[in-house]
Amino acid sequence: MGRPSWILLGTALALAPPLQAVATTYYVRQTVGDDSHDGTSPETAWLHIAKLSGAMHAGDVAYVGPGLYREQITVLNDGTADKRISFIADPSGQRSGDPPGVVMITGAEPMDTSTFVADDAPGVYTAPFSRPVWGLVEMDGDQSRYWRVKSTQGLPQPEGVTELDMVAQRPSSFYYDEKAKILLVHTSDDKLPATHEMEILARDHGIGMEGKHYVTVMGFTFRHMVDAGIGFYNASGDVIAIDNTSYGSRQGIRAHGTHIAVVGNTLFRNENSGVYFLLQSTNSFVVRNAMYENIKGVRWSSQSANGTAVDNTLFDNQQAGISIESADHIILRHNKVVNNGQTQLNVLQAEYASDDNCFANGGSDQLIADLPFVGRYRTLADYQRGVHQDVSSREGGCGPLPDKVDVHKLDAEARGYADRARRILSGAKEGAGEPKAAPVEEAPAARGWLQRLLGR
Repeated sequence: MGRPSWILLGTALALAPPLQAVATTYYVRQTVGDDSHDGTSPETAWLHIAKLSGAMHAGDVAYVGPGLYREQITVLNDGTADKRISFIADPSGQRSGDPPGVVMITGAEPMDTSTFVADDAPGVYTAPFSRPVWGLVEMDGDQSRYWRVKSTQGLPQPEGVTELDMVAQRPSSFYYDEKAKILLVHTSDDKLPATHEMEILARDHGIGMEGKHYVTVMGFTFRHMVDAGIGFYNASGDVIAIDNTSYGSRQGIRAHGTHIAVVGNTLFRNENSGVYFLLQSTNSFVVRNAMYENIKGVRWSSQSANGTAVDNTLFDNQQAGISIESADHIILRHNKVVNNGQTQLNVLQAEYASDDNCFANGGSDQLIADLPFVGRYRTLADYQRGVHQDVSSREGGCGPLPDKVDVHKLDAEARGYADRARRILSGAKEGAGEPKAAPVEEAPAARGWLQRLLGR
């Protein structure tokens, strides 16, 4: 007598290889999105990017349509070596079916400035504020974030100097008195805050993760985060940021981990650095990025090691174009480092190899290289003789620099996108739509090159 069929079926299922999870493609659209949908097609797209935080698993891809998103994504799951998690902005509308436009994520919210009153100190205004304030920005200015005065209690300071004094001395600054719950603001032009369009920084990051692996972030514009546009935090690894724009935050990209690639990004007007590798980060690649008007362009510190910077353009940063601080085995090749406020290259207690770069000072007070405890070098020739680095590099004649981003045009496009796009889509349904832009290639060759670069 044969075995019952249910036993045979159970045996077959036990011996069969496990089923592989099927990767999912998600869509987010400001034009027609609805969070009650499943998000798995352009027609059933979600409205909010925050829905992606927990939804994305190994192998999943998210396409985010154009518009302004006042929210953030926190990656909660890992990818794998052969199934990356990919967040891809779709400014062309090729994937989402939307009209073209910028895909912008901001950490800031509009601020009510009507309660501010003048303080005795010129240019300083105060208002009651019930919660801590981590950042402010004048949107009608250059959109750099205000300098935050920190409490000086318990720290060495000139006798009698208070936080109010420090705010009074510096336009575009603020201090939040947590005990009194009072916000002190010194505007850029000493005028009442209500004469400006102001926003308050409310979110840590645009897309961030802690200890996650095999994640790609591509094509987004990030502005005004408390910390970073992209945050690869707490030992994240095998992660890629490609073709993003990030400005007005503390860092454009903050990176802590291993096998981190930063490629083709535009990072500017960040309070600390364009991209910052810290806390023993290893095996980082910084390739073909533009960084300007940050405090520092690219920065390695705190025992980071095995970093490579190739074909980057670093210019008009306030302190240094490249800064290597307590970091080892950093390689610099074919970079343009021009008109950075104090020095083009800063090296402090670090081991590095640099050559085939182009340096140019923008003023008589700038240095080509500043190596504390070793030497300060005004010219490339002096630096070459003193340190025996950059022997094949050149001084001057670095060629044209990238155009700077028009932040007002960019922000206006993002804010007005949803209404404009809905009108276009409505017209298209009636047969009178504007022609869509030609599809934009999403750089598969670049992604393959990155995989080879990372050894994955």
